[in-house]
Amino acid sequence: MAPGSMSGQIARWDWLVRLTHWWVAAVFLWNYWWPDDGDDLHQWLGYSLLAVLVIRWGWGFVGPRNARWADFFPTLARVRNSIRNFRQEHQAEGHKPHHTPLAGVMVVGLWLGLLVTGFSGWLQETDRYWGEQWVQLLHEWSANLVMAAVVVHIAAVVWIQWRFKLPLVKAMLFGRS
Repeated sequence: MAPGSMSGQIARWDWLVRLTHWWVAAVFLWNYWWPDDGDDLHQWLGYSLLAVLVIRWGWGFVGPRNARWADFFPTLARVRNSIRNFRQEHQAEGHKPHHTPLAGVMVVGLWLGLLVTGFSGWLQETDRYWGEQWVQLLHEWSANLVMAAVVVHIAAVVWIQWRFKLPLVKAMLFGRS
């Protein structure tokens, strides 16, 4: 059996990658749709999201290979190569257990957007920036951009899973495909 074939199981994501992924997804969606902006729950969930991001970023230096920055960081050359070889990267026989560099663009973009959203949310609670319109707008706009990126991310995962018959969601849930 080929290492990435659908009939064989290959390790995909370790427990910390999966835990941080689903924590960040759940907390961001909850904070985006339900609590009142600025209430205690909204703030503490936002702080927990930032803390989990810091843990995940650190794991990118010391975790297993497919969790490491070096494995997926989207340099321009890697992204160009990923675009040229998109189909080959996603064929079940050649699929590697990690993000492609093109997917890495989304990961880094989401993380940066979440960082700006969380930092601007924290700034709103400081004495210096309390009530500052530009900080509130930055928080709102960055959250909206992250939500747009989430929609693109989910659509891409669904499309790639359907088009190339790769069990991406299953791998992110259970760590194996």
